[in-house]
Amino acid sequence: AALGGHVKARHNIGYEAMRAGNHDLAVQHFLISAKLGYQDSLDNVKIMFMPCVVHRATKDDYAEALRGHQKAVAEMTSPDRDEAKALGFRKILSVRRVKS
Repeated sequence: AALGGHVKARHNIGYEAMRAGNHDLAVQHFLISAKLGYQDSLDNVKIMFMPCVVHRATKDDYAEALRGHQKAVAEMTSPDRDEAKALGFRKILSVRRVKS
């Protein structure tokens, strides 16, 4: 799934790599999913960048993740999505049922 572009699967592989002690691989997977707009991965890169963490991401890693994440979020933004978010998921479902 991760190779097919599933963002959360990519994040999960990064998490498992981190748990296994392969922090370089974890950063790579977190970077990929952060650049695809996954907030948890961006947060993990940020944590790995903090000085108090032994296994750190570099400043460049965090900057790359942040730029990619911002770009992905901007590309996914649309007036329809904003309206849907404002209405809430339940309201959207009820409107769909009425129209059907």
